[in-house]
Amino acid sequence: MKREAIRQLKRAVSDGNDAQAMQALLERSVRFGHKRLALLRCLQAEHLGITVMPDTLHYCQQVADRMAPAELQRIIRQAMTSTVRGKLIN
Repeated sequence: MKREAIRQLKRAVSDGNDAQAMQALLERSVRFGHKRLALLRCLQAEHLGITVMPDTLHYCQQVADRMAPAELQRIIRQAMTSTVRGKLIN
């Protein structure tokens, strides 16, 4: 997936809370082994009411379990702040 396609997905999520775009971004993050970004996107997806696949939840739970509590809190705050404002980060 090219950068422009990723930008379009981000815009679709930010502008219209596009569930399919959010799912694609989340799955891509997991597939590439992103840790912090995958967890952030998972939290954002759940906050937007998007159903997250069990294998993705499992991956993100493992990431969260390995994080220092302070880092986990920062990611949670970032996810909640970004979805409240309607603009997704990353």
